[in-house]
Amino acid sequence: MKLTLKIWRQKNAQDKGGIVEYPIDGIEPDMSFLEMLDVLNEQLINKGDEPVAFDHDCREGICGMCSLFINGEAHGPDRGVTTCQLHMRMFKDGDTIFIEPFRAKAFPVIKDLVVDRSSCKNSSAMLFVAAKVSQYALLPQGQVEAVDRVLNMVHQMDAEGFGNCTNTGACEVECPKGISLENIARMNREYLSASLKG
Repeated sequence: MKLTLKIWRQKNAQDKGGIVEYPIDGIEPDMSFLEMLDVLNEQLINKGDEPVAFDHDCREGICGMCSLFINGEAHGPDRGVTTCQLHMRMFKDGDTIFIEPFRAKAFPVIKDLVVDRSSCKNSSAMLFVAAKVSQYALLPQGQVEAVDRVLNMVHQMDAEGFGNCTNTGACEVECPKGISLENIARMNREYLSASLKG
């Protein structure tokens, strides 16, 4: 596949930044989106140019570090997958692809596509904590430590400064794994129950 990539480049948090265009060729449909970015970076390095900085970790669809806005959509055009699970077969030969970092006050850009997630005040953090509380609350094995677990997890979430759910539902809409807001309701019930017992 031959593609035109329009990528947000920003040297640092103080830099204004802007879109830079990169033509790329020889992309296989079975490559993941991150593998395609690896190919681009290899080409840039070989030319003596600065590679594009982007977040990634497990590349197994678990950690969510690879979050990008691709053609104006969180994680790109596929559903129920993180960016690292997005395959190039979702695009056509000749496509122009816009690649940007997450855009929110809570996620200031550090460099290129890398954002600072430490100030995230709600949404995804609470949804993740709620999903973990729900997972253990529904398993028989999780009952032994249920009270301590929910109290500790919510207290740690508060200590990290994530705050409470705003009930806008944006986290559920953008979640690459389709985690429901119902988990936040379950966590709140579990927390209230644990607080009364404690």
